Amino acid sequence: MSELLTQQQLAELSEKHQVYQHQAEAISQQINMVKLTIKDVETALVTITALKDETAGKETLVPIGFGSFVKATLPDPGKVVVGIGSGVSVEKKTDDAKAFLENRKDELTKYHDQLNNTIAKLAQELQNIQKLVQKHQHAQQSQQPMRAQ
Repeated sequence: MSELLTQQQLAELSEKHQVYQHQAEAISQQINMVKLTIKDVETALVTITALKDETAGKETLVPIGFGSFVKATLPDPGKVVVGIGSGVSVEKKTDDAKAFLENRKDELTKYHDQLNNTIAKLAQELQNIQKLVQKHQHAQQSQQPMRAQ
């Protein structure tokens, strides 16, 4: 592309820039959601680990979110009900539940990394567009005749 861009090329670059900005915003929201989900998985893992060695029938506090707890009696601390997706939950042995959650955390971490790579590429594209427009503006200014004051 030459340093001077046509009006159509400038309009296309502007449109691309806007699309990339919207995509980056959407991906940023996804990144935040994935981070929250990873934190939830980590909380579940910590809770499962803490409850694993408790005795049946013991009263304990179970976190329900936002720093709040409910008192509960553990009928069988060796088993956990785990959400597996689409609103479906299954009962698993503690070690199986931990393995499932650790696997889920690994998948989420990989997805988080992919999202970060994608947003970095979008940021680079946005920067490239901005550089092209700046080159165009400089070239356009240098072609304008100097005026005496």
